[in-house]
Amino acid sequence: MLLMTWCTAAQAERLTVYAEDTLPFAYISNDKVTAPVSEFVRTLVTRAGYEPDIRLSSWTGIIRLSESGQTVIFYPVARTPERENKYLWIGSLVQHHSYNLYKNKNRSDISLRTVDDAKGLRIGAIEGDVRERYLLSLGFKTDDKTGLIHVVNNKEGMRLLQLGRIDLLPLSASTFESQCKPDCQNFELALPLNLNTSLELTANMATSPETVRRLRQAYQELLKDGTYARMLGNDTVIDSR
Repeated sequence: MLLMTWCTAAQAERLTVYAEDTLPFAYISNDKVTAPVSEFVRTLVTRAGYEPDIRLSSWTGIIRLSESGQTVIFYPVARTPERENKYLWIGSLVQHHSYNLYKNKNRSDISLRTVDDAKGLRIGAIEGDVRERYLLSLGFKTDDKTGLIHVVNNKEGMRLLQLGRIDLLPLSASTFESQCKPDCQNFELALPLNLNTSLELTANMATSPETVRRLRQAYQELLKDGTYARMLGNDTVIDSR
C-alpha cells in the first residue's frame, strides 16, 4: 500500500501556477513561495492530483505569458465584468477586496473629498491592473508628469510614494499594511475608492477543460470540508462561480 501511494505521488503531473509578486498574497521564504493564500493554492492543486509548482512573477509578466497560447494558471486576479469572459475562474481567494488612495502624511497640500480631486496629481498604477482600469474609466489619463504613472509593482509604488516621486498610490488596506513596513506611520489614507472586487484563482483560455474541472472540483471539496475556512478565514468564504 505504501509503495502504491509513493508511486501515485511520484507520477503526479507537475502544474505550474503563477503568483503575482505582491504582499500579502505571495512572497519568498526559504526559497519557497508562501503566504496563507499561496498555501491554500498549493493545497488545492495537490487535492486536484497535481504536483504544485508556484512561481512568482510581475503582473505584467503573467498577463503577457497568459496571452502566449500556453497554459497559465495564476492568482490573485480581480474578477471584473471586463474580464468575465476572458479567463476561466476557478474560485475566490478573497471575497471583499476594497481599495484606497494613500499619501505621505507630510503632504498637507493633498486634501481629497472626491476622486475627481485627485486628477492632476501623480498616481502610481500597475499597467493592466484593476486599479488602473478603474481610474481610467473615471477619466484619469496616463502621463509622466500628472495622472497615472506606471510602476512595476506595489513595492516600487511604495518606494516612489516615500520618495515623493508620486503623490498617491491605490492599495487595499491589507496590501498597504504589508508594503509600508517599517515606516507605516509616515503614510495615511487619503480617500477610499468605490472599488471592491473578489480576488480569484484563474486560468487562461488555453488551459485544458480537464485541468480546470479538476481544480474547480478540488476547490469545492476544500470549501465543504472546512479547509478553506481554516486556512483563509470564514469571512472570505464564498462559492466558486
